[in-house]
Amino acid sequence: MFKNRSLRFKITFSVAAFIIVVGGIGNVFLFAYLQDIVFRKTERLDRAHMEAVRIQLERNFENVFSLAAVCASEPEILYLASRKNRTERELILDSLNIQSQINAFLRSSPISPYIDKLILFNNQGLYVYAQGRQVGYSTDEDNILRQPLYARFMADGLPWASGFGRSINVMNRQDCYILLFRVTSPYRNTPDSFLYLEAGLDMITEALRVYGAPTGLFVHIPETGEIIPQDRPLFVMPEQEKWAGAKFPFRFRQEGRSYRLDRIPLENGMIVLYNQADTTNLAVDDKRILYTVLITVIMSLLAAAGLAISLSVFLTRPIHALISRIRKITVENDFSGDPEIEKGGGEIGRIGQAINEMSGSIGRFLVEKEEQYRQQKNAEIAFLQTQINPHFLYNTLDSIQWVAKIQNNHAIAEIINRFTSLLRSMVIRSDSGGIKITLAEELLIIEDYSELMSLRFMGDFEVKNMIPEIFLDCLIPRFTLQPIVENAIIHGIKPSGKFGTIMLNAAGKDGFLDITVEDSGIGMSAAQLEHIKAKGREKKRDSPSLNNIGIANVEERLKLLYGGSCGLFYESRQGEYTKATVRIMMER
Repeated sequence: MFKNRSLRFKITFSVAAFIIVVGGIGNVFLFAYLQDIVFRKTERLDRAHMEAVRIQLERNFENVFSLAAVCASEPEILYLASRKNRTERELILDSLNIQSQINAFLRSSPISPYIDKLILFNNQGLYVYAQGRQVGYSTDEDNILRQPLYARFMADGLPWASGFGRSINVMNRQDCYILLFRVTSPYRNTPDSFLYLEAGLDMITEALRVYGAPTGLFVHIPETGEIIPQDRPLFVMPEQEKWAGAKFPFRFRQEGRSYRLDRIPLENGMIVLYNQADTTNLAVDDKRILYTVLITVIMSLLAAAGLAISLSVFLTRPIHALISRIRKITVENDFSGDPEIEKGGGEIGRIGQAINEMSGSIGRFLVEKEEQYRQQKNAEIAFLQTQINPHFLYNTLDSIQWVAKIQNNHAIAEIINRFTSLLRSMVIRSDSGGIKITLAEELLIIEDYSELMSLRFMGDFEVKNMIPEIFLDCLIPRFTLQPIVENAIIHGIKPSGKFGTIMLNAAGKDGFLDITVEDSGIGMSAAQLEHIKAKGREKKRDSPSLNNIGIANVEERLKLLYGGSCGLFYESRQGEYTKATVRIMMER
């Protein structure tokens, strides 16, 4: 029967059957696929909201920790808190000074609106209360000592401890976040002080309210078992034993509705962020699917031609522009921006924007690397230009030394011997091209140089080497310490007009080696110290030292070799001391 039909009927029937069968089945699967995309996208959006809340919560906890760390490590606070044998008047004045500094730190901290209590105390009668949201009571110190966190803190000898617990406020024993810090005295035989901080849990609820998703956010505190919700009622919650060990996101049905429960633990491990979303409205019934399939099939017949042409023009033109731009980047190394590829708007416009940003970043990176390479080469050229070839001096001085020994002039022979040793170090550097030597070899240079300067200044100073032997095999750029020692002698000890001491020490931490050169000279005022730092930032050369390597030269070499986190750091008090710290990466 079908064979006897007209060609028009066969084509119409075939096209209709094809659209009904293929289009219908395809649209059913397409709709199911799109529905899955909607579920996944909704889940990602909720996850993004959770990430925003997590970041804010972690920022709040980091701000609390930073506030306590700054207060516990401020040198002036450490000094005032560790003083002994104070009169009652001195104790009051010291407490007021500490309170003023802690209040200043508290006012400048972004977490200050949530700080209830901030207390510094010790067993020497010092008790300082900062201006938090809650007033202090005479029983606060006793309540701190009875805190379980304080007992664990003291028993384990921890530098700091944190957790959740009841407030020490006798009028409001609500839950709060507690942070304890040990304020370690830099002086020997001085008892430690303690910093106690309480932050209200509203720093959690406020983050849930401001950054929360349009779903049900809540925070679970495993330590206390407490659940802190948003400022609106939670949805129906499953029993905790059902989702405590579940794999997230966890889906469940309750009271005829569907829910999804997701979680993100914070990095500090003390709280867990949960998000509960009602997914019932995302489900689609069979009639809606059927209607959608029928409408899609009918509309596809009418819009196929127009969509084919419009999509071809709309999609292929900007895509070709993107391909052309990428070819310029990869083949022609053209990293300039092209605003044309961003005019399309939508996803393709954003792709064009991302390509422009990427090419700009690559271009800036290449410029920075070229500038860094140029600076390093200039520094190496300048360093080589400042060198001299002291071989002829070394040979001449060796002859003079033998003449001095023959004539029994041992003082001159010793001076020439020290000077010859320094020249030998410079010869080794120039001939071998070695940039780094061991710390032990650098100390031999300091020993020779200090002996020469001691003869020059009639023994007005001494150099004490307190560097532990464990660091002597660490590598250090050659002639790093000599300019600093020279600066300490000439600008620190010599102007004081009295006998001085230069102390060398070293310590290692977190992969860095800190070498300190401290002199007991005239020191520097705050303005002079800032001038020295500004001069180092401007990278201007100091007056020449023994080998034309000044302080600024040392600073520049260290940053070129080790990066911006290393370099020279100064600490000084006028009339007392100056300490220069060389920070380098620890290498052996």
